[in-house]
Amino acid sequence: MPVRNIQILVITFVVCLACYLEARRLKYAGRIAKAMRVVENYYVEPVKGNDLFLGAMDGIIDKLDSYSEFIPPREYQQFQSYIEQQFGGVGILIEGPPTTERLTVIAPLPGTPAYEAGLQPGDVILSIDEKSTVGLKADDATQLMRGVVGTSVKLSIRRDGQSHPHEVELTRADIQVDSVFGDRIQADSTWNFLLEEDPRIAYIRINVFGERTVEEFQKATRNIKASAQALVIDLRFNPGGIVSAAVEICDMLLESGRIVSTRGRDTHFNSQHDARPGVDLPVSLPVVVMINEQSASSSEIVAACLQDSGRAKIAGDRSFGKGTVQQVFELDGQAAIKFTTARYYRPSGANIHRTESLRIEDAWGVLPDKELELKLNERQQVNLYRRWQFRGDPRKVAASERPPSPECSGDPQLRLVLASIRKQLGNQ
Repeated sequence: MPVRNIQILVITFVVCLACYLEARRLKYAGRIAKAMRVVENYYVEPVKGNDLFLGAMDGIIDKLDSYSEFIPPREYQQFQSYIEQQFGGVGILIEGPPTTERLTVIAPLPGTPAYEAGLQPGDVILSIDEKSTVGLKADDATQLMRGVVGTSVKLSIRRDGQSHPHEVELTRADIQVDSVFGDRIQADSTWNFLLEEDPRIAYIRINVFGERTVEEFQKATRNIKASAQALVIDLRFNPGGIVSAAVEICDMLLESGRIVSTRGRDTHFNSQHDARPGVDLPVSLPVVVMINEQSASSSEIVAACLQDSGRAKIAGDRSFGKGTVQQVFELDGQAAIKFTTARYYRPSGANIHRTESLRIEDAWGVLPDKELELKLNERQQVNLYRRWQFRGDPRKVAASERPPSPECSGDPQLRLVLASIRKQLGNQ
């Protein structure tokens, strides 16, 4: 047979094989599309094809684990804002019913349109773009004030000491939301990272690992480096977030050693992360990491790494046990699917993820050091939230407006940590 004919046959075979493999991949797509067309054409009530598509995506992801999800268009922007820690808005913290009778400003964020326009803590927002705020909850009001960067929103404000309301027109800007907090907020809306109960001890709380968390954590460490004799990192109720942010924060505290490793079915998701030389704080600085049963994922990476390396003690309650990594895959830039692609393992190689078959006595999650183990009951958790809310409100934290607070009021776990650090520092 002539060489030319052989070449043609080989090329034909390759093309046919590629078509066959592609057809295998697309056969389910064709069947789903056919089912959608049948329902759209013959269901007793009119139904939109897009609604059927969204339902089909929900069903597909529902067959995976509980950490996988389909993020539809209506939630996609909110999801992006949460991870990116920014959105188009005016930059005010607010509270509303049932906490307050009317929508009230807690604090304007420094450098935002609300801050530049002179909004003050305690200002009551009477209307948003002429829509009355009577009975309007804070979450709903937040959505009204968010929008496309460069567009405007009009607020009607009532301020104590003024006889008449006044209107403020604000132009929406990119608002960056903090993920790192200190012990108490100050009058200028910046954080004091030294504990009021003992200024020798720094306190940094991280509520999520977002795109700006590392930058914020670095800023906090620079703030405390000259004065702190010990550091408390509070990861309680932190559900996780971006793994790379957790890795970088560990790297800032370690000179060397393994931070975390991940392993998945696809070797593309296998990785090992090690600390690089150089630290942001002296390795001799005592560190305690606080966790509880709601500390998960990236929070557990930090706690497990610092515990296994001996860099920090762990306080509080056993962590959640979420040792899986999710990747987000965008769909046309309007929606996304997020599903588990790998599991991560602590430096010791031990498992963190709690599967349904594992019991309490099995190895999973991160356990606190015995002498620092303490579980909060429901009332104590409520008091902890109240402490955070109180110390995050510049109207309440000004020393001139209140007597000194009891030591670590509403936070027995922090009291325990404080006693342990003082003992280590040689001052009980």
